Amino acid sequence: MSTAVPFVVLAVLLVLLGQWGSRRSLDLVPANLPMAERERRAKVVRRGAVSAYVVAAVFVVVSAAALF
Repeated sequence: MSTAVPFVVLAVLLVLLGQWGSRRSLDLVPANLPMAERERRAKVVRRGAVSAYVVAAVFVVVSAAALF
């Protein structure tokens, strides 16, 4: 049981990070870039947010496996 708790906490933190990154993707990119480059970099930030969701799902699976 004690092993599952840190994995769940990490999963929650990664979900929050993913939400923050996907909502603020344009704000996280420097404003002095041309618009096409800003859009490309914002897309990269959103891809990183999706990666955070995937890793969070892995942590949930590992925490469920740690219970058994």
